[in-house]
Amino acid sequence: MKYKYLLFISIIISLCIWGYFSFQRKIIFIEHPTLEINSVFHYQEYIYKIKKGSIKEVTYNAKDLNIHALGHYQVTYFFKGKEYHLKIEVIDSKKPHIKETRSLKIEKGKKYDLKQGLSINDNSHQYNLTIDPQNFNSHKTGSYTIIYKVTDLSNNQTLFKRQVKVVEKLEIGTSIESNEKIVYLTFDDGPSENTDKILTILDQYQAKATFFVTGCHQEYNYLIKKAYQKGHTIGLHSYQHEYPDIYQSKNAYFNDLDKIGKMVKEIIGFTPHYIRFPGGSSNKVSKNYCTGLMTILTKEVIKQGYQYYDWNGDTNDASSNNVSVHEIISSATNENHQNIVILAHDTNAKNTTVEALPSIISFYQKKGYSFQAINDESFYVHHHVQN
Repeated sequence: MKYKYLLFISIIISLCIWGYFSFQRKIIFIEHPTLEINSVFHYQEYIYKIKKGSIKEVTYNAKDLNIHALGHYQVTYFFKGKEYHLKIEVIDSKKPHIKETRSLKIEKGKKYDLKQGLSINDNSHQYNLTIDPQNFNSHKTGSYTIIYKVTDLSNNQTLFKRQVKVVEKLEIGTSIESNEKIVYLTFDDGPSENTDKILTILDQYQAKATFFVTGCHQEYNYLIKKAYQKGHTIGLHSYQHEYPDIYQSKNAYFNDLDKIGKMVKEIIGFTPHYIRFPGGSSNKVSKNYCTGLMTILTKEVIKQGYQYYDWNGDTNDASSNNVSVHEIISSATNENHQNIVILAHDTNAKNTTVEALPSIISFYQKKGYSFQAINDESFYVHHHVQN
């Protein structure tokens, strides 16, 4: 009898202990918690279940978590006066991402860069690119398959193939508008403190643009690379953007163009062949320093392998600083061409241009236009030369 009594008591105690641990308030975490490097930590994602409570009652301390470095870390959760420790591993399991932002054509026998027209991104921000040119021959016309391999620090690899064409004579762009409704949004004079704001808006509207850059504010040059990596086109505007200097002669202009070309090459790895003349090809200011110069330059840049781009749409933001948002929108949305090249400016003083962008982009997207970056096949506008 005594044995049965003791057994009964043991069972009761065991049930009480089980009940205590089963029904007490507590947090249950997911198994094998990990976080991708350089990503955002969301504490809720690691909670599998909360007993006797709500996730709204949970707080946490992640001060020891370094999302920028691989390793094991501890995050402390607080719930109903108790601490719960989550062991989390920061990992890098994602492969680098590589895509073609524009096709690549190379003129037979000329210098080339097989990285041109590619955009590479990796969550670790550190990677190595190797190029296997296969049987590529820049001295023989044809289409060639090039293989690219991107490897990050965790040895995640991505292979990418693209077709590169070698042509007898490289012709950049076309003067004939395409059947597709396209807006080429272009920004002169950057980079600036507004460039990052512009890029954010372009991302929000899934729009691409072209930046004709200068060497005037090189403290923002990192934004040139950021724009390029996001799939936007980088073009050349001017290194110093001083009319009396760059338009005093043909040599002076090309010296300036070479400078801005070299600067951009150091940032994105190659020299773009898309340019915009300061003031456009129709500018009259050059006549003050060298008569007939634009007639010479518009022909010479083409001979040297560039293409220049004027515009058939204008934000009118160059008329003064802080042109009203309403005026910028009204001016920029006043075109109905099939292909529209819009002139805008990217400087510290063009805050209203930034404010007007969402309305401009939305207006044309609702009319069926896509916003594309200039490439070798894009429509170009050439003004009537007046000097």
